[in-house]
Amino acid sequence: MKISSIALVATLALLASCTSAPHVQKERDVMRLVDLINAGGVQGIQSLAAVPFAFDSEILYLESDVERLWVNLSESSFLMENARMVSSEPVNPESWTSFARSFDMQNFFSKYTGRDTSLVTVESDDGRYLLLLERKIKGYPRVRGMRGPL
Repeated sequence: MKISSIALVATLALLASCTSAPHVQKERDVMRLVDLINAGGVQGIQSLAAVPFAFDSEILYLESDVERLWVNLSESSFLMENARMVSSEPVNPESWTSFARSFDMQNFFSKYTGRDTSLVTVESDDGRYLLLLERKIKGYPRVRGMRGPL
């Protein structure tokens, strides 16, 4: 009985510590998302995109604008060819500067990102992309923003 109690306490402590750690994206999940984007899965991406959405140095506040963004990218045959994940790190107090050095972007990051948001760098044939990703929904990371190619 004593050993099972110790094991239970250790398991509960481990679980409690996991909930407080920042969420970082796994490469497998990021690459599945890139594959969905490359396949032109507009409907799938639209349902994964959070509003408001950071796109390059702008912030899209309307759901219809975010939907139009993904339709336009699909219609223009947007691809991240030969993509690979370079890094994934939790959003930090300076992450907003990766998108734009503006009060609006700083405000966006302070209001709409948190411990569940990661700044992911993806390298492709066209250049680097920054993806602002959150915990998974529908089996894919939720997309809060995108910038690139850089």
